[in-house]
Amino acid sequence: MRADLNCSKQLIIVAAIAFAASGRPALSFTHDEFCRAMQEIARVRNADAGRWLDRNTRDDGVELLCEIRTVNFKRFLTRSSTLQPGWESRKQEEWNRAHCSNVLWREAIDNGWNITTTITTAAGERRLIVAQCN
Repeated sequence: MRADLNCSKQLIIVAAIAFAASGRPALSFTHDEFCRAMQEIARVRNADAGRWLDRNTRDDGVELLCEIRTVNFKRFLTRSSTLQPGWESRKQEEWNRAHCSNVLWREAIDNGWNITTTITTAAGERRLIVAQCN
């Protein structure tokens, strides 16, 4: 998770620069500008796809679907045993906390974007987690 948070911080910096470069007021969210910022982030992140974040977790890149307002961060786990009982609810809480407490992600979510992660295990198990802000 620490690698995810570090990457998230880097993504926010890139997104903030992209939004600032757009010349629009800080409070004005547009889907096209967010999509363009995410395209740059996806390009950078996908160049590093396949990198091992730790001995069990591989970063499989970012899938960006602007037409359905979805950003999906993909991860691969070498061990299914990582998915112990209660794992999914803990991961959901972490995902919500990381994205709902960040101003840029929260603004995107509030404007209809889905910020997700897909976690796939070596055994073929797959979980989709969607950031949900209250």
